[in-house]
Amino acid sequence: MIFARSALPAVFLPSHCHRYRRPYPLTISSSLSSRRDRRRPDPKPSPGRKLELTIDADAIAARTSAAATRLLRSSEVRLRRFISAGGESFDDLRTSVRVDRVRNRVLFSCRESSLLFVGNLFFWTLMAIIAARALVWLGLGFRSRWRFGDWAMIRRDRSLGGREVVVGRRLRTDRNNKSFRVPVSPLSPVRGSGLITGENVVRTWRKKQEKLPKWWPDSIPRPVVATGKQDYQREADRLVREIMDYRMSGKDYRYDDIIQLREICNVSGAKASFETANARDSFYRAAVDFALNSCSRAVIPSEKPQIGGEDIRQFIAGLADNIGLANFRAVTLVSAAVAARTRSCFLQCWACEIQGKRPEALEELLKICLIHRAFPPEEQSAEMEMVASGLKRHLNVEQRKHLLNLYKETCVADSHRSIVEALGLEH
Repeated sequence: MIFARSALPAVFLPSHCHRYRRPYPLTISSSLSSRRDRRRPDPKPSPGRKLELTIDADAIAARTSAAATRLLRSSEVRLRRFISAGGESFDDLRTSVRVDRVRNRVLFSCRESSLLFVGNLFFWTLMAIIAARALVWLGLGFRSRWRFGDWAMIRRDRSLGGREVVVGRRLRTDRNNKSFRVPVSPLSPVRGSGLITGENVVRTWRKKQEKLPKWWPDSIPRPVVATGKQDYQREADRLVREIMDYRMSGKDYRYDDIIQLREICNVSGAKASFETANARDSFYRAAVDFALNSCSRAVIPSEKPQIGGEDIRQFIAGLADNIGLANFRAVTLVSAAVAARTRSCFLQCWACEIQGKRPEALEELLKICLIHRAFPPEEQSAEMEMVASGLKRHLNVEQRKHLLNLYKETCVADSHRSIVEALGLEH
């Protein structure tokens, strides 16, 4: 019996097929540019291997997109599982406590998955808090230890017109020392030396603030009247009430009331008392503004301006003593008023100059001259620095130089130091 075999086509199973491989985004291939026989050495040196680096941007983008999609989907699945497990655990724990009134006992029963969920939630929350605190600690340590040089504590002083001042400096000393961050004086010549405490800092700044300018009077005259002081005191209190009532009605201070109050206090030695410190400072600002107007209206520039037969500086200093205002606070208010008047006069002078009104422009400069002659600013004062920063926003260098030349023509004999500082032309 003969069996015939039929020729069937070959069938390949999937295991025998070559699987499709995705191209790698980064491939490196090497080849020898020349072949040589191992048995016969080539006397000529053969060149090295040639390396080729291929980067497939499309493959990288495709793999990144696929990985991001898988991560997003897995995160969504895990989040849904977490929310679902949380809801189930909450429902389970909400009904896990039962009270058996028959046997007077409390029963607690829940699933093991609920306890695991609560334990995992507590553990990972604690780990997250610890990790956050560690990151904050490392960030602060990196900021304080790895910055270049020492860092200073800078604050804005409102009493100096908002000028930035250095209130302390922290130096990095030996790490073995427990107090390696010690605030020291910013004027200390040697690093690590001259350490001062907080009380010394306060005392140093207090002495600096209480330093009065040269134009401030050294002494205040004694009162003339020795008897009947109570009557003068009642008159001063009545006048203060009238001034405040007049002010509360929405009207400005009257200069006659300011002069009258000063005369009453100067003669009898009475003290004017205001209800609040803001009311007292507002009254003194009005008096300083009145004094600056009196300086601007001086007929002869060489004569000293007076108010009520009293020298203007003595009037300002005596009025501060009459109303209970500290000397350094009074000086600060006067310096701020002088700076504000200087800035406004310079801007008004330039406005008149561009309009072709030269006499009015020179009149504004004369006002500045008279005010600075009566209340000269200190050298390199913060107030003149603020004036300069304000004028630089409106006037360029050439315009400010033009104003300086006009001022020199108006006030020839006076020193131009404060004007140069106010115009920002020191350099």
